[in-house]
Amino acid sequence: MKKNRALCLIFAILMLLLSVPGPAQAEPIYSDQSVSSGCHSVDAAMQLTDGSKLTDTAKAAIVYERKSDTMIYAWNPDQQIYPTSTAKMMTALIAIEKGDPAKKVIVSKRALDELPIGTITAKLQAGEELTLEQLLYCLMTASANDAALVIAEHIAGSQSAFVDMMNQKAAELGCKDTVYTNPHGLHDPNMHTTARDICRLTDAALENELFRTLFCAKSHEIPATNKSDARTVTTSNLMMRQPAHKKYHDPRVTGGKTGSTDAGGRCLVATAEGNGMELLTIVMDATPTYEIPGISLATYGSFEETAQLLNHVIDNYEYRQLFYEGQVITQYPVAGGENSAVVQPVQPGGTVLPVNLDKNQLSWVYGNTAMLTAPVEKGQAISTLQVWYGSKCLAQTDLVAINSVAVWQEPVQHPRAEVKPELGLWGIAGIILFAILALAVIAVATVLILRFVRKAKRNARRRSRRVNRRRSR
Repeated sequence: MKKNRALCLIFAILMLLLSVPGPAQAEPIYSDQSVSSGCHSVDAAMQLTDGSKLTDTAKAAIVYERKSDTMIYAWNPDQQIYPTSTAKMMTALIAIEKGDPAKKVIVSKRALDELPIGTITAKLQAGEELTLEQLLYCLMTASANDAALVIAEHIAGSQSAFVDMMNQKAAELGCKDTVYTNPHGLHDPNMHTTARDICRLTDAALENELFRTLFCAKSHEIPATNKSDARTVTTSNLMMRQPAHKKYHDPRVTGGKTGSTDAGGRCLVATAEGNGMELLTIVMDATPTYEIPGISLATYGSFEETAQLLNHVIDNYEYRQLFYEGQVITQYPVAGGENSAVVQPVQPGGTVLPVNLDKNQLSWVYGNTAMLTAPVEKGQAISTLQVWYGSKCLAQTDLVAINSVAVWQEPVQHPRAEVKPELGLWGIAGIILFAILALAVIAVATVLILRFVRKAKRNARRRSRRVNRRRSR
């Protein structure tokens, strides 16, 4: 019976522990699901906007917020398109990583001979000496095709060897559907990319300081060389040029790379800022219109449709910080620990949300709800936290322990030491006095008892004599 009671007690304790809820009431959702079911990352399968087409003619378009890693808008992001001169961004990135910007480069006749007739150039001449950095300004700011061929030969020795480097770098960046066949982007039916791959390339390249400077340059003066007077190269992104192109100038736009071919249409990769957002916009294969067919453009398509995207996104969305340094998110119980583990985000961060959205409409979903076991180290990764807006994951962060949790140990019971009183003179005197009193009490008690016994014996003898007298009569 006692055994049954003990088993029932153990079972009840186990059930109580299992029924204690974790910090989240939802099933665990892990980081890979945030990509497939949300707007988080360049690879996101969903977009924050409602999915309606925001541009008029572009075959592919993206608006990506770099600070929060949020895909705000995507239209045909994985459709194959011709890269046009956006290919020059890959050429620039490889040249920066593999070359020395300050090194002198001699323009070769062989490189210039590979240039198709009638394309945009920086008017480089065979034997001309420029630094690699100056060639990069010609490449990125003026979109000069001769600069692309000179850079390719300088870095790799030949155009074909450089193209191999371009495709290798694309694979390293995760560009899954990109093939380059030349360093300048002039049309080749075998060359293709996607808006998502261009987004991935641009986002990575903008982390490089020199690339970012080139990408955002409105103009640059190249000093006189041994073959040319000083020249100024000006950006082909009319959204950055003021006052010459007031029609297209947009103060929100901070950088950009244009592209245009007959087969690839009008393209623009641009950066812009608004409502706390750092936006990367991509418009590919937009259709221009002409005032005079084939000569005078009425609309470019790429600039107008980039403005449409920016208007919609900046009017309706904003960046909001969700995670702060030192922010206490929740705490996790620790089995066998002295206390609970308190967690914070691994780093500050935020996301893009609709303007004036109440934060109560967001769901905070924790990944790991299993019971922790002591010990726990400070800074240890404990779980993940995802922020969901309806069915879309907008942000996620790792949660780490703010405090350490040691293993709980039973307190040690130390035996009490025996206290031996120290007897002084008065103590000895007290003991002697106590002993004398005790002896006196014993003596008095003994005398009283003896008297009581003698008296009892006399009384017994008297009673006995009386009884005998009565019998004799």
